[in-house]
Amino acid sequence: MHHSFNLDAELAAGVEGAKRKVERERENATEALRKVLSEAQAGAVSPKAIGLVKRAVGMMDNGRAAAAKAAKLCLKALDIDSDFALANHAMALCLERLGRLSSALNFYERAWKLNPKDPEIYLNLGMLAWKLEMMEAAEKFLRLHNTMDPRSIGGISNLAGLLRDLQKFEDSIELLRTAIYANPDSPDLWNSLGTTLLESGDPLQALTFYEEALRLQENFARAHHNMAFCYDLTGDTDRAIMHFRKALTLNPSEEDRVTMEHGLSMALLSKGQLAEGWELYERRLDPHYKKSVHVIIEAPYWSGADREEVRGKRLLLVGEQGLGDEVMHAGDLEQAFDLVGPDGAVALVCERRLTGIMERSFPKLEYVGFHSTITKEGLHLRHLHEAEPTFKPDLWAPLGSLQRALHPTPESFGPAGARAYLTPDPDRVEALRAQIGALPAGLRVGIVWKSNLMTGNRTKYFSPFHLWRPALQTPGCTFVCLQYGDVEDEIAQCERDFGVTIHRIEGLDLKDDLEGVGITGSLMDVSVGQHNTSLALAAAYGGETWVMAPAKNQWTAFGTDRLPWSPGSTLFAPEKFRDFADPVGRIARALQQRAEERDRGAA
Repeated sequence: MHHSFNLDAELAAGVEGAKRKVERERENATEALRKVLSEAQAGAVSPKAIGLVKRAVGMMDNGRAAAAKAAKLCLKALDIDSDFALANHAMALCLERLGRLSSALNFYERAWKLNPKDPEIYLNLGMLAWKLEMMEAAEKFLRLHNTMDPRSIGGISNLAGLLRDLQKFEDSIELLRTAIYANPDSPDLWNSLGTTLLESGDPLQALTFYEEALRLQENFARAHHNMAFCYDLTGDTDRAIMHFRKALTLNPSEEDRVTMEHGLSMALLSKGQLAEGWELYERRLDPHYKKSVHVIIEAPYWSGADREEVRGKRLLLVGEQGLGDEVMHAGDLEQAFDLVGPDGAVALVCERRLTGIMERSFPKLEYVGFHSTITKEGLHLRHLHEAEPTFKPDLWAPLGSLQRALHPTPESFGPAGARAYLTPDPDRVEALRAQIGALPAGLRVGIVWKSNLMTGNRTKYFSPFHLWRPALQTPGCTFVCLQYGDVEDEIAQCERDFGVTIHRIEGLDLKDDLEGVGITGSLMDVSVGQHNTSLALAAAYGGETWVMAPAKNQWTAFGTDRLPWSPGSTLFAPEKFRDFADPVGRIARALQQRAEERDRGAA
């Protein structure tokens, strides 16, 4: 029976990326298929079809061109016997590697119907469903696989990973503990349990399990990477760097290598080793990096490595990462004008809400535009609306790449101390000053306590609100809310349980009125909290900020006790990861001292 699938049309349709980046645990899917093929019975299936599929499986993991050739071999096998389950299964694997996920799903389902007793099909269906964010189906398929093949380490590790992704940490831990009792010599299981504990916010305990994984398998690249990440969180940056470097010698996949090099860049920057740190920081733009954003632009890219390359050129700078990052990076715009010199020009594309602020603050910018980002087939695409035809750049760079050109050492950021680099509207300043002046007397303290993006993975970096009690109950302080988003519960809790009012500035939109937030923060005696856009704005408008961190070695501190990108900032970080009571206590004592000094001055 001739198979009618049009592979050429499928390849021409391009890559249909995963909605979710999924790291497969344990052996590659093709290894398992190779084992099954070796047991395939000639007679029941054409020997020629078996041979074609064996050749396809042998080459499909060697890049896109090889995967396309492998897919053609699978099609030939299907032309011989369209009901050959393993040929359908192999074709699905090829299409998955080629980024044609929906078609891969169709072939997996066909293979499953032809051979519902093959547990590997359920595992691969589960992994693909996970990539497509069909989470309920993914869990169902993975559990079916594990029921059929309860001794499969890969099945257990991948299900544990899915449960972790679903924030079902206790379920993941229990699954892995049970499996480890039965398989105590499996490094994969120890590594997977370490990762569940790490993701749940316990890197110290996770280290124990990664150490056991490495005892069982010394050259386990992913376990070395995970150890590095844990050590980085717990403040032992030297060990983190050692394990990142070791992992990179162990022939990781391209995606793992990029992730490891990005992690190494963060560790190096947190130690103040900026030259190598900035060089590896470029990995954030690599399409293999799961958080990378692809900027749609035709102009040549400038990495910041060669300062002379932009002299006399028209340089288009593009805001990157989150809104707070764009605000912090803007502190380097004045130096960008110096880089291009009098014969060059600088333009900026930033978040829409920042355009008016940037135009007023940096009148030497030849053009200010805005960007928007969409996610299409798993790729984050950033559009620069009319920037390129309007400005006509010679080169472009993301704002973060200015760091490589401007800041080879921590000292290059200049001295500590509050200084404004964003220019406020004077009328807004006076209006907000009057509103703040009408608040009850006391040390004016702006406060933030969370990020707008509080996913399960990010919550471990933020303090639970109840731990703020000692700081919020500091006598002589008047607290002002700078926290955007849904804050009703926390403000009510503060009034009810702490006996403290967090005041709000009437009419101030803390999400969209970025200038209003920045001016308000700058008019405080001090603004405190975990670093988010509001604190970045307060610092950018010249306010003093006290930043609470979850760990002592923040990469953005570059080995100092402040955030050099945020002038006037002081870092309060615990010795032990997530020991938020420690920095909150120190903030409370510092607030009390500041309030007493203010009272003495007033007297």
